[in-house]
Amino acid sequence: MIEIRREDFSVDEAVRKMKNPKVGVVLTYVGTVREFPEGLGLEFEGSSNALERLEEIREITMGEFNVEDVAIIHRTGVLRLSENILLVAISASHREAAFDACKQIIDQIKVLHESWTKEVRR
Repeated sequence: MIEIRREDFSVDEAVRKMKNPKVGVVLTYVGTVREFPEGLGLEFEGSSNALERLEEIREITMGEFNVEDVAIIHRTGVLRLSENILLVAISASHREAAFDACKQIIDQIKVLHESWTKEVRR
């Protein structure tokens, strides 16, 4: 599941969708807007190919790691301090694969952010 949306997401709902008898772990990462000097939040515009890029990241991860499923939900718009930005959920038989896959996904999404994120200043 890959989504780009303005509204918040439910971590519980995403986890529930990823469970099955083969899964021994569902690892979740929730990125939030943190405090920074002079800042009130972040704005995520999302590029025209953002959904495509997230799909590519998911497919690469599914091919490289022994995981059952990958879900990525990214919010757009102006997000204020402590609001959710990103959910990455990984289901796998074993935790090591889930942790490794999650780190790779987050690192790749950070590169995407360079082109479609800007700080909202006071």
